[in-house]
Amino acid sequence: MARIITYSLRLDAPHSDEFYRTIARFADSWLEQTLPEVRDLVAGFRQFRHEHHGAERTDAEYLFELLALGALMREHGAEAGHLPTWAERLLQALVSLQGRHAWLEGTVKVLRGWLGWLADLLPARERDGDRVGRMIAWLEANDEPAKAERFGEWHDFFLSESLSFSQTAVARCLDLARAFDHSSTAALGKYTENVSHFLKVEAPRYRHRYDARLLFRTRLEYHLGMLGTEILNRAFRERFLAAKRKMVILPPCMCAPEKECQAVETPFGAKCQACTPSCRVNQITKLGEKQGFSVTMIPDDVKVFGPGRDPGGIGLVGVSCALTNWNGGWDTGALGIPAQGLLLDYVGCKFHWDKHGIPTDTNLKRLQELVGN
Repeated sequence: MARIITYSLRLDAPHSDEFYRTIARFADSWLEQTLPEVRDLVAGFRQFRHEHHGAERTDAEYLFELLALGALMREHGAEAGHLPTWAERLLQALVSLQGRHAWLEGTVKVLRGWLGWLADLLPARERDGDRVGRMIAWLEANDEPAKAERFGEWHDFFLSESLSFSQTAVARCLDLARAFDHSSTAALGKYTENVSHFLKVEAPRYRHRYDARLLFRTRLEYHLGMLGTEILNRAFRERFLAAKRKMVILPPCMCAPEKECQAVETPFGAKCQACTPSCRVNQITKLGEKQGFSVTMIPDDVKVFGPGRDPGGIGLVGVSCALTNWNGGWDTGALGIPAQGLLLDYVGCKFHWDKHGIPTDTNLKRLQELVGN
């Protein structure tokens, strides 16, 4: 059995079937109980986006966005408020540089890590300005454009009303996050019990790394990711099933460790060459050949699947960890790509979680359900 670093969807079982039943029930219950509490905010935001020609989204998506905003402000609002302006702008410049010059990526990531660490060492001093605006700037400085864009829409809506409305709305988002922290821990906490140990014992060694913000995510944020993937899958389901071609994109951490991977790069990500029979990527690729979907490794930029790149229409199933999957749903949604998310049963990649790398896995039964075959 693989070492559990932070979370495991399997617990003591050989698969994660029970988790998917649990998260479906929890999502139903959470939506039913929570939507009435903020229906006025959802209705007002929908009208605001309609007036500004924004694409329609479901009530569940809007509700999740409010929860996500509240959760991130609850967990990282102090960091966002204390980040000096000079550090914020320099981090944003480094993120932009990394995006423009891929050959500098390694160096830029090191600089981002040390700069973020140094900024955290400065004496805490709350900066002036609205809290949501500070959170958006902090997300941009940490290379989280999809979140910054979504929350930016809510920020514009809040400010279009009044300062008191905005302050009350933020308080209500924080209330959502507090209630969610309690209910999600009761329902999903058994899957994230190792997170607390990781944060206390292992994560402090990585404070100077560019991905420190990822590694220091709390149990609340893991639960948020689990719910987010479930809600976005439901929202995008019909459009995904209508797509003419289906593609599954897998993280390289699912490759077997026996030998160096011989996957060949393609415009849509690396393609498995079946070099290792026990490799999960190889097995899913063969499954796709039988069931009519293609498989590649996750490309550097999902924009390769954007408008005009595949005139026939493509639906994606993206496999990644509970912390990143829902954010990928927002990334693909912004490109007009109908996607479905599938969680890794546990983390283990050598880029973030284990210096040697632990081959990860996912639920093949759930994969076939999502593809629709």
